[in-house]
Amino acid sequence: MEKQWFESKTLWVNGIAGLVSVSAAFGIDIGIDEQTSAALVGGIMAVVNVILRFVTKAAVTT
Repeated sequence: MEKQWFESKTLWVNGIAGLVSVSAAFGIDIGIDEQTSAALVGGIMAVVNVILRFVTKAAVTT
């Protein structure tokens, strides 16, 4: 069973996390300092990616 790239929860989550991570570079203030933000994003993404790895049932096609 395969799926299109845009059906991948892992790709969507990582794309959104990437946008959040670079938001500080563009002056978007989310109320916490950059070091705390980087640590939170890194820690949360590690947990989310492990969970998504366990629930993934199909490979992504190109």
